[in-house]
Amino acid sequence: MNLHPQSPTLIVQSDRSKAYLALLLNAVIWGAALPIVKPALDHISPYQYLFYRYLIAAPLAAPLLVILARKHKTTLKKLLGIIGLELLGVTGALSFLYQGLSRTTSLEATLIANAAPVFIIIGGILFLKEKEEGHELFGLLLAIAGVTVLTLEPLTALANGLHLSLTGNLFVLGHNLFWAAYILFAKRFYKGVSKLLIGSISLWVGLISFLVLTLLTDSTGSAANLISNIGIHLSLPSVLLAAVYMAVLGSIVAVPAYIYGNDLIEASEASLFFYLQPLITIPLATLWLKESLTIPMIAAALLSTVGVVIAQRRKKPTT
Repeated sequence: MNLHPQSPTLIVQSDRSKAYLALLLNAVIWGAALPIVKPALDHISPYQYLFYRYLIAAPLAAPLLVILARKHKTTLKKLLGIIGLELLGVTGALSFLYQGLSRTTSLEATLIANAAPVFIIIGGILFLKEKEEGHELFGLLLAIAGVTVLTLEPLTALANGLHLSLTGNLFVLGHNLFWAAYILFAKRFYKGVSKLLIGSISLWVGLISFLVLTLLTDSTGSAANLISNIGIHLSLPSVLLAAVYMAVLGSIVAVPAYIYGNDLIEASEASLFFYLQPLITIPLATLWLKESLTIPMIAAALLSTVGVVIAQRRKKPTT
């Protein structure tokens, strides 16, 4: 038996390994998300899918919410602030993402959504007055060029007979804008607030808001019709798979994994795992959904990814 205390180096290395595993798990789950959800949107609307997802996820996570609410006392003002921000980051951002996915391919949606950090960087410069060095601005220009090519890909794909939608891509771009705004506001408002508590509250924000949106956009607009449709829709394999996968793995497993990993290592290092998601999306989308991956898509995705990585790279302080 080793009676000597573990060295700080080993502890740090252990934490880093745990962070890598958690963030890798998150990247795999979220990377498979859009190809898994896409077939469900042939049968139900994006709002119906999101309602079913949170209808499963919120009650499952309710015990955790009770525990966290007792542990972390929050004022009514703070709670209302959390609800407001989660309406922006959950209801707003996900509405645009899945409205876009219903119109374009899961490949296009994933690659464009993967460029969300571009808008966070731009928002930081414009609204938080963050200073950017020369290499960071160069990376930002590369990333913007890549995002532009990805978004406008349907215009060049028409001649090739690809089923892409400029409207769908613009919706996904709208998701990026909502997500960037959410991150920038959260950066200030969520200091010192439990991220797990925020995640638990966000599930109920999603459930209630997407219930309302489903009722407002349903042709009958009646609660009775909504209830009768739940059983019908969830009896469809593609809908059940999408709702359960994203409720259990996408929300209850992937979100805590993301929070856990980010808390153990530097944010800049953790953000690199975000770019692993297309490595999961591409095989699923091309082999399972038979979606087409074009050379312009690959080039634009690489351009935006390299650009964001360069833009996020900070010089280490000299000692």
